[in-house]
Amino acid sequence: MPTHLPSRQAAPTSWSGAAKTKPTTSDAEWRCTRCDKLLGVYRDGRMHLRFARGHEYFVGFPVQANCRGCGTLNQASGPTR
Repeated sequence: MPTHLPSRQAAPTSWSGAAKTKPTTSDAEWRCTRCDKLLGVYRDGRMHLRFARGHEYFVGFPVQANCRGCGTLNQASGPTR
């Protein structure tokens, strides 16, 4: 007999919506220097990175990442204020 489990709901955050809002000092965006694609968000002194299939990471500084859009290597040494 199958057991019914409630489905998991996704969090109501939207990265596309974050690009339209003005960032605060606690939630500033990190964007590609070439194509302006969103790479991460500064949160509480760390970088929040989010990838496909639900992979999320909070990392310390300095951080480097290749842009998934254009392939440019981007670097951030800390949150800009």
